[in-house]
Amino acid sequence: MPLRFRTLDVTLILGAAVALGTTGCSGGGGGGTPIQPGPSPTLAFGAPITVATGGAGGRSAVVADVHADGLADVLIANETLSTISVLRGQPDGSFAMGPVLPAPLTVGALVVADVNGDQIVDVVAASSVANDAGAAVGRGDGSFNLPAAIAMPWPTAKIDAVDWNRDGITDLVASAATTTELAVLPGLGAGAFGAPVTLSIGYIAADFAIADVNRDSLPDLVATGAGGLGIDVFRNDGAGGLLPPATTATDARGGRLVCCDLDGDRLPDVVAVDASLESVTVFRGAGNSSFSVGPQIGVGAIVESLALGDLDGDGELDLVIAAGTGVHAAYGDGSGAFGGVETIRAGAAAPSSVVAADLTGSGFVDVLYLESGNQLARLANPRSRTVVGLDGFGIGTPDCAGPIGMWAKGGPQVGDAEFYYYATNAPADSIGWFLQGGPRNEAGIPFAGVLVHVDLNPILATRFVTSDQIGSAVVVDAVPNNAGLAGLEIHTQTLWLADAATTCSTSPGAIVSSRGLTVTIQP
Repeated sequence: MPLRFRTLDVTLILGAAVALGTTGCSGGGGGGTPIQPGPSPTLAFGAPITVATGGAGGRSAVVADVHADGLADVLIANETLSTISVLRGQPDGSFAMGPVLPAPLTVGALVVADVNGDQIVDVVAASSVANDAGAAVGRGDGSFNLPAAIAMPWPTAKIDAVDWNRDGITDLVASAATTTELAVLPGLGAGAFGAPVTLSIGYIAADFAIADVNRDSLPDLVATGAGGLGIDVFRNDGAGGLLPPATTATDARGGRLVCCDLDGDRLPDVVAVDASLESVTVFRGAGNSSFSVGPQIGVGAIVESLALGDLDGDGELDLVIAAGTGVHAAYGDGSGAFGGVETIRAGAAAPSSVVAADLTGSGFVDVLYLESGNQLARLANPRSRTVVGLDGFGIGTPDCAGPIGMWAKGGPQVGDAEFYYYATNAPADSIGWFLQGGPRNEAGIPFAGVLVHVDLNPILATRFVTSDQIGSAVVVDAVPNNAGLAGLEIHTQTLWLADAATTCSTSPGAIVSSRGLTVTIQP
């Protein structure tokens, strides 16, 4: 039963036919014993759907809605051609070739965000061999202006966008490719950035993630790399810079990590590649900038990249791994532990830059990865989109990454004490509103700058809900054991408060919304 997040009922009105119950959440458990591979696949993924990227040396694939059409697109940095390929998302989750954008020499780092405050996706790319970067402002139709130069202190390994100093303007955070430094570049507005604030860390940071690890409402940086002791936390100093590291000393120095709450305690955890490069370790966040060492997961091949997403729809995050010549999955149990590694795609040609994403807002997380640097491959989630008692509708008002998905455990049965809803692709680490009402409205009713797909009169229930660091959320909602409820239709949707500095929502309150979901209770 998924118990990742707590929700709070705030409204029950108009004598609804059923009062749907409150929910509770908890987490914990785990150990340090290596996990053996599972005997049979949990999900049987089919052959990938591939599309040529129009580039070469592809890396740093990222998902964003650059066409503002409610569908997820993919952007890929072509290192050997110094270009960026844009692949346009289609309603069925496939992709069509889009424009090819100019990029800095030997482009290696790529991030998408709204850097000029016009609620349109922009692209920032940086060179891995020169002190160059550029911000290409989006036009909202999939095209971009020529990039404006950004002076970097060194060649860049990775770059990310966040409102680091909480002034309402997007900043950049970067790691060096050739020196032992990190940097914060303060946003000045209109897509310009100020002089970098650097910090020497003693090793080249091969990978990093941004999360609030000490719950002070400021973003921090979690890094790893060869030459470091293990997992380093560089806290936000509150003045636009980074504090010296707090280190979880361990042999996890392989250079790839992902960060998210894995056990439902609202504290970011980390999964990082070990020094052997053929296994990963879970590190559980303690909320004070430190981590405790959790389970180790043997992969058996050199790990190239990692991603997190709920593949099997059980409300818990799963781990996706590109390693050797295959793509693999380890399914999470909600306590911060994972089952055995299962191969979901064998014989992939040098898979890299793996991504787990809900491309269409269906609530189903697919797997994307690059093959041989010039093909994008999509492994479609094999779970059935046709479930008796569940019917999605509308498109909502997406944020920068594309549609916000809405789905549920399965056909809701009378007496199902473990029934739950879940959202995908919501704003990360955010608060939202879960609405139950009706009747449904396919086109949507404009409200606070977003489309609401459920009639707000009458309302069955409204409650607060929170998302994790990758924008997924679970709402446990038991169905009472009352035979008279069979056939009852309940229409649901989620609204989310996005980060005002980085959102692509045109709502004055930086609100975005999911599509709707109709639930019909089954006997």
